[in-house]
Amino acid sequence: VCEFVMASFTFSTKGQAGSIPAVGLGTAGLRGDVCQQACTAALEAGYKHIDTALMYQNHEPVGEALKQSGTRDQIFLTTKVGFFPPGVNGVIAYVEGVEKGAERASLERSLKELQVESVDLCLIHNPTTSFDEYNAAFMPHLFELFNEQGSANAVRPMHFVDGQPLRPLLMDARRSQAVKTYDAKKARQIREQSWKNLEECQKLGLCKYIGVANYPAELLEEMKEYATVWPAVNQLELHPRYSSPRLREVAKEMGCVLTGYGTMHAAMLDQSVTLREVANKHKKSAMQVLLRWTVQHGVVVIPRSKTPVHLADNLSCTDWELPEEDMRKLDQLNEDYPYYWDPVSSVLPLKSSM
Repeated sequence: VCEFVMASFTFSTKGQAGSIPAVGLGTAGLRGDVCQQACTAALEAGYKHIDTALMYQNHEPVGEALKQSGTRDQIFLTTKVGFFPPGVNGVIAYVEGVEKGAERASLERSLKELQVESVDLCLIHNPTTSFDEYNAAFMPHLFELFNEQGSANAVRPMHFVDGQPLRPLLMDARRSQAVKTYDAKKARQIREQSWKNLEECQKLGLCKYIGVANYPAELLEEMKEYATVWPAVNQLELHPRYSSPRLREVAKEMGCVLTGYGTMHAAMLDQSVTLREVANKHKKSAMQVLLRWTVQHGVVVIPRSKTPVHLADNLSCTDWELPEEDMRKLDQLNEDYPYYWDPVSSVLPLKSSM
């Protein structure tokens, strides 16, 4: 076991104050023995933060790794509930029992599967409130990400014969449908009730801190109107091509820490010459540069890995710094281009209803 003093970021917002380790193990896509082995290797490497979700269907192996390590009291454990809007069991990627409105039951099930009495942090997994809003928000998955994974649900081809990309056209069509069917009053009620349910879970001691995931700046600010306790954390896709500068400002103003996901796929899919140049300059991989860029912006990272070498490489992102000139170069790569989740699909309907 390597000796490692874990860097952390502090949050101080209405009703919550604490800290979260700057680097965690992401477990999305890991299942069964593979997941348990990855968690065990991470704990042995010195990780103090594991990120999971009921949606990932891997609570049992995560919990078993924690139990066998005997380190539960030293680990910051995050899970997520409320991924699906109520009554949408026909949507892509549907998993039963992860609906909004059932947050307490979902968290109680999570604790049982994880074999723990409480988690350190529980998040509302995304803000979508209807079938069409969810379908629009999920769209980015279907392009580079699913094609890279070889998923049967991937959009192929991704371009017309003349080279025009299909993605903007299809995403705009889904967004338009979400706007057309949006019920602003009902959507607000669903978001508000989900959060009230998490506040109740916190009062009951099921989780120490509460937060959200995939919330754009507009919905984070909306929470000021209805939340008794403001979110400690907002977890979202974050990398130079999708860096959400305004959301980072809003989170800072509210005292909320951001956790960024998607670093690994950004490193694989981003063909930026700038990123390669910065990586070569510092004799680092693209992944290491992206992790360092994220942490240097004060954002928690949760890269997924199964091998001890990569686990150690990812953990080392707190050991070095990028010069300001390289940070600026990477900052300039922002295109508001997500690979996973489209928060515009929740913002456009909201704005159109005002």
